[in-house]
Amino acid sequence: MLFVHRPLTIVFLASLAGCSVGRYDEDYAVSLAAYRDAAVFAPLAVLPYESAGGRVQMRLPKQFGGMQQDDGAAQRAKPPFLKDFPGYDQAREVRLNAGNAVLSAVVTVGTVAAGQRPYGEVEREILEQVRGDDEFRKVDWQRGQKVANVAGGPAVWDVLALKGKQEFESDTAGSVEFKKWDGACEIWVSADPKQEFCVVIAVRVPDDVAEALEAPPAKLAELIARTVTITAAVEEKPANAAP
Repeated sequence: MLFVHRPLTIVFLASLAGCSVGRYDEDYAVSLAAYRDAAVFAPLAVLPYESAGGRVQMRLPKQFGGMQQDDGAAQRAKPPFLKDFPGYDQAREVRLNAGNAVLSAVVTVGTVAAGQRPYGEVEREILEQVRGDDEFRKVDWQRGQKVANVAGGPAVWDVLALKGKQEFESDTAGSVEFKKWDGACEIWVSADPKQEFCVVIAVRVPDDVAEALEAPPAKLAELIARTVTITAAVEEKPANAAP
């Protein structure tokens, strides 16, 4: 008696085809997600900036380079209403033309070990200073800003969004002065109760040059926050310990 195995063979081949299609769909989805992430984070440098001895890492805007070393660099590095910047670590700027003047947009970051000060104290210190400026006397924290962190870092941040007149340095035909311009300053503080480090990010941009940036100030701050990672401390073995 002759048995015909064609139906089983067809089913088997169809099954193999289904597996192949399924793997293709999965690979395509992964590739598409990676492409979208690359596009979203395009304004940021590929290599992370390291802080706190390498324990804290984040990607900063690639459009911003080191602070130009001149007499006004130290004054530009921090917001004028936040001269005592908690855990100040780094400032980067980009100088842009606004008509006859050259203005700077600045990113400032700091890290504070939670064992030194919890993030609540860091926020109180920031808010007290900012409210000392008449322009921002009534501002308050926007708490619980959730971000989709791609590096396993803090996913909740508190934000001060400061929009209004603030002091920027302007260079007009070699004449340098600090004066009030319309601008925006986004101050983001990581607000994870279990975090080992509190991360502070400030992005400050004059309105007249905002369109020359690759992303608005609030978006830049959010993108940086999404890349923050805090690595575990490496335990040092005693000198006489076995390898």
